[in-house]
Amino acid sequence: MSKLNHPVPASLGKAGKALWSDVAAKYTLRPDELRALEDACAASDMLAEFEKAWRDLGRPYMSKGSMGQEVEHPLIGSIDKQRKARQAFLAKLELPDDAPAGESNQQRGAAQQRWKHGA
Repeated sequence: MSKLNHPVPASLGKAGKALWSDVAAKYTLRPDELRALEDACAASDMLAEFEKAWRDLGRPYMSKGSMGQEVEHPLIGSIDKQRKARQAFLAKLELPDDAPAGESNQQRGAAQQRWKHGA
């Protein structure tokens, strides 16, 4: 494992620690970025717990609603919500992807804007 640029917060679970290690081994982050990463890691932990609970129940797609009607199982919405939250927190980091020659997402976005506007 690579040396981490930032220590893993003690509050994180297994999934959160794995995400933290993946990012912190590769990037040095500002304090605001560390907070966004910690939030993404916490969402990863919660997501892992919801997914395990859903699997333990046999992955039901439907459940009974308050009036006895068939509704989507509530864990499906919770899983989706945590995935979206994690993605939003990671997007705030604006980490470069594995583009060639150190091209960042921001640089690629600027180039696409120029192309779109015919510059």
